[in-house]
Amino acid sequence: MDKQDNDMTRLLSALLPDETVVGNPYWALMQWKQDHLTGTLWTIPYHEHQVIPLFTSREQAEQVHLTINTPDQYVVRGLSRMHLHFVVRTASKETHFAVVDEILANGQFALTLITPQNLLARGV
Repeated sequence: MDKQDNDMTRLLSALLPDETVVGNPYWALMQWKQDHLTGTLWTIPYHEHQVIPLFTSREQAEQVHLTINTPDQYVVRGLSRMHLHFVVRTASKETHFAVVDEILANGQFALTLITPQNLLARGV
């Protein structure tokens, strides 16, 4: 790994939530690769877009984590307001957000789509 890669890894480590961050206000599944977070959040397809599910509790996130196709590639992380603000501000226009309302059978879940503007307007 060269110096630029080391610098980027340190920067990402400072920006990304570790396992001690409490989800305030949400929890998410984050990609885990080669023993560190990549900064990529787990998404689900919705029409022509990708949706980032935001969980209201760690338990919700852990339930869904156990049912995804590649659980070894993701970890549950809490998103502080600062982390969520960063995620919303850096997301592409094709990315949508949704708050998970309820966990259903077989790992399925009900969610409510929310625009980035409304997410930020909630005081994030």
